[in-house]
Amino acid sequence: MKNLKRTPQQILEGPILKTLLALALPSMVAFLFHTAFNFIDRFFVSRLGQVEFGALGMAFTLQSILIAIGVGTGTGVSSLIARLVGAGKIEEADNAAEHALLIVLALSIITTTMGPLLSRPFFTLLGASPEMLPHILSYINIILFGSSFQFFSMIGNGILRGEGNTVTPMRVMMAGTLVNIILDPILIFGLGPFPALGVKGAAIATVAGRVTSSLLIAGALFSSKNVVNPNLKSFFFQSRFIKGIFAVGAPSIFTQLSHSLGLSLLFILLRPYGDAAKAAFTMGFTYQQVAVMPIFGIAQATLTMAGQNYGARNFHRLQTITHRAMGFSIALLTFFALIFITARLPLSQIFSKNSDMVSIGKNMLLIFSLGFPFLAVRIIISSFFQGLGMGVKALMLNLAQMVLFSIPLALLFSLFFGLNGIWSGMTLANILTALLSYTWSARTLKQLAG
Repeated sequence: MKNLKRTPQQILEGPILKTLLALALPSMVAFLFHTAFNFIDRFFVSRLGQVEFGALGMAFTLQSILIAIGVGTGTGVSSLIARLVGAGKIEEADNAAEHALLIVLALSIITTTMGPLLSRPFFTLLGASPEMLPHILSYINIILFGSSFQFFSMIGNGILRGEGNTVTPMRVMMAGTLVNIILDPILIFGLGPFPALGVKGAAIATVAGRVTSSLLIAGALFSSKNVVNPNLKSFFFQSRFIKGIFAVGAPSIFTQLSHSLGLSLLFILLRPYGDAAKAAFTMGFTYQQVAVMPIFGIAQATLTMAGQNYGARNFHRLQTITHRAMGFSIALLTFFALIFITARLPLSQIFSKNSDMVSIGKNMLLIFSLGFPFLAVRIIISSFFQGLGMGVKALMLNLAQMVLFSIPLALLFSLFFGLNGIWSGMTLANILTALLSYTWSARTLKQLAG
């Protein structure tokens, strides 16, 4: 894996596809590993019962808000550092990293104090059943108390990816995920001296994995081997770095939050169809994550390469970077779509033998999978815009996908086709957003090329 590390010179001048894949592969491995954990985690919880499995899906609506904040801020940090490194401003990149760590502290204080107070009214508003609510709260409140470790690992990884180091974040994510996977069955079902904690055990295992990741990322961040070296002793606050991070980070956070809001609204749409529909949606969304996570590795590599080449004013190189990333991602998601369509019945039966859930789930997998190749286009183009510091454009694309297309179409189609209408509306939204994304990126590239 050491051979996969890329210097700024290689990112600016090396073979595009080879460099892109070298940057992407560690992230793809890490995300696949993490996705495997999510799959196993939900599989274990599904053994507890349909109510517990659906509760985990509903809990993810709030957990996804934390992810939105961490991923969005990390994206802003990566974009700013990539552009500074590409422009040769290494000392400013160091200072930007120091400001990123200050943001971690602020976010941690807010979420650990406010989150547990708001969780009960939030899930009551979403329509959590009396049977589900205790399981949801026992899971999500532990996640909220441990959110500081989540923010530190996500934003710390963003610093390293911005300079072109995707190998260390991979190792950090894999180590944390391994701890999580090992502790999951022990704490959920109770093995040896440990009591059976159910969904609460799943939450404790998740936080333990994030503590492990945080310890490792702390050691990596302050290593002298890095291009970017934050030094807290010489820290001097400058608001322009906060603004620089959130110029891309804030739109990215809002992008992620729009998806969190979308998930919440979808659960509201599913309320009339009962707990089986909610559990089936949790299953289908889990499989979509399995397919999409490797694409996020390509997207992060696209962000780093686009950012550094934009900082170095290599505008003509940007077009090839974007097209190669899109082509590879579309091919990969088409492969996953074919697997899910062909094996939709046995895949649905993995999480439950309940006939209602299986029937709903296999239809959902069929319809969802048809939109996978188009989903790849939006993800890559969003990262392209983020790398260029054009966070608002990325935000507009992602808002269009969820707010303009997905929710309205899901609601409209549900009036005529019921549950299958909800899945069909979401798939059509992916197709329409892909067309919008490609058109806008082509126009931007043309303007940059002069």
